[in-house]
Amino acid sequence: MTAIDPAVASQIDAAFDYRGHVTVTLKDGKIIEGYIYHRNLDERFGEPCLEMFPKDKDERLVIPAQNVKSVALTGKDFAEAFVPPPKK
Repeated sequence: MTAIDPAVASQIDAAFDYRGHVTVTLKDGKIIEGYIYHRNLDERFGEPCLEMFPKDKDERLVIPAQNVKSVALTGKDFAEAFVPPPKK
């Protein structure tokens, strides 16, 4: 089994905690935007992977963590408290 880059593991963890869409770039160049609803980075519990719902598609993807090049937080965080703009 190929070791996961610690920086990528950290990005996956941050994306899991984020409540918005993220952009996952795979090592083969494919880019997937969507929501990560599960991740396992501990080899004791099976193959390290992330699971996500791709944006605008009715499917679930399971992506081996070793195939992930990077993960960016790109969408609105829906858990962020709404603060109305100041009145003028």
